[in-house]
Amino acid sequence: MVDFPGYNLSGAVASFLFILLTMKQSEDFRVIGPAHPILAGVGEDALLTCQLLPKRTTMHVEVRWYRSEPSTPVFVHRDGVEVTEMQMEEYRGWVEWIENGIAKGNVALKIHNIQPSDNGQYWCHFQDGNYCGETSLLLKVAGLGSAPSIHMEGPGESGVQLVCTARGWFPEPQVYWEDIRGEKLLAVSEHRIQDKDGLFYAEATLVVRNASAESVSCLVHNPVLTEEKGSVISLPEKLQTELASLKVNGPSQPILVRVGEDIQLTCYLSPKANAQSMEVRWDRSHRYPAVHVYMDGDHVAGEQMAEYRGRTVLVSDAIDEGRLTLQILSARPSDDGQYRCLFEKDDVYQEASLDLKVVGLGSSPLITVEGQEDGEMQLICSSDGWFPQPHVQWRDMEGKTIPSSSQALTQGSHGLFHVQTLLRVTNISAVDVTCSISIPFLGEEKIATFSLSESRMTFLWKTLLVWGLLLAVAVGLLRKRR
Repeated sequence: MVDFPGYNLSGAVASFLFILLTMKQSEDFRVIGPAHPILAGVGEDALLTCQLLPKRTTMHVEVRWYRSEPSTPVFVHRDGVEVTEMQMEEYRGWVEWIENGIAKGNVALKIHNIQPSDNGQYWCHFQDGNYCGETSLLLKVAGLGSAPSIHMEGPGESGVQLVCTARGWFPEPQVYWEDIRGEKLLAVSEHRIQDKDGLFYAEATLVVRNASAESVSCLVHNPVLTEEKGSVISLPEKLQTELASLKVNGPSQPILVRVGEDIQLTCYLSPKANAQSMEVRWDRSHRYPAVHVYMDGDHVAGEQMAEYRGRTVLVSDAIDEGRLTLQILSARPSDDGQYRCLFEKDDVYQEASLDLKVVGLGSSPLITVEGQEDGEMQLICSSDGWFPQPHVQWRDMEGKTIPSSSQALTQGSHGLFHVQTLLRVTNISAVDVTCSISIPFLGEEKIATFSLSESRMTFLWKTLLVWGLLLAVAVGLLRKRR
């Protein structure tokens, strides 16, 4: 094999595009495809077809299936064999060339186990010598997910809150509520998220003011298949269940934890009740994905947020009294914020909110001097590792605030802040200042002091020390020569 200097993939793409542009489009050489989109369900096989006109064998014609770039094809068939060198990685082993009809110019490509990522436009491209032709076709992928589940929160002052959840849908589904008469009800919030497989989870929340004699339905609709699934909940019936009369309690004050420490999130039922047969869920703002889910005596890993995997431990030694503690290992700035703790049984749940404040006390400030000339001096105070955004101040020796010339706060990849503030001093005859960095609600600060007189004294001692060392070396050399 010969290596050509400067030849790379971009060059190959440019060459391929040049060839396409220089090819001839023959009036007697046409490619046609399906008149309508091809519909395929998630997990099914899809058959993409196109035809060369006038009808003739395509045994020695190159047929290329691609999506956005011809240079990265889904499949290439040339001179009776499959060409795999440039094939898209995600289609290797998942596509099959169908030989039937090749003698009459009909070609077909089967894609196995259709996934949401296969949804979209495809191109069927023929090339015969200097002649080419192509057509596009649309593959619509659809998936009917789970029937909706309706979760009811125990009655509160504003009424009863219902949360409808469904997962495994594609494309993004429509969710709506209906009363017993079939009239639409307005949801107070909606949430949708696409998982790693490309399927949608949907969540819609409804508040019912009068729950005395109401049945409510939640319906999830697939716009491509024009099909839907629904569930009904009878509110009076659910209000008689065990959890409707219980409460969930958590810490009344914010939980304060430093970066790197372990977090303890504790909540409990009141009055005491055995929670072994209940689902207990810690989440942030929505039910899915969650921080941690306990169900049937075990952790449900499939519902956990990626950033908490391997970091949560459930302490359940008091579960028979309805008390559980979730331990989150090694607190990060991203853990800061609101959490919810939910106990659920028979689709009825109670919840408590927990407020977590993560703090990072950074390094002690360092003051450096820049540009000392013409009676002016620039002092730069810097520090790393703060969270949340700290308060930075220059003060004189009497404690009075001195306005900074400029200030910069930058957040690193781990969420911690780097602080840099600049103070320009015009009268350097007597400079004595402090740089203070603090977390206000924590009541702690770190201070660095700069004194020009001390700085000069330190410089004098360092100078004397250097000259002393040089003198000692010189005396030593003289003695050695003698």
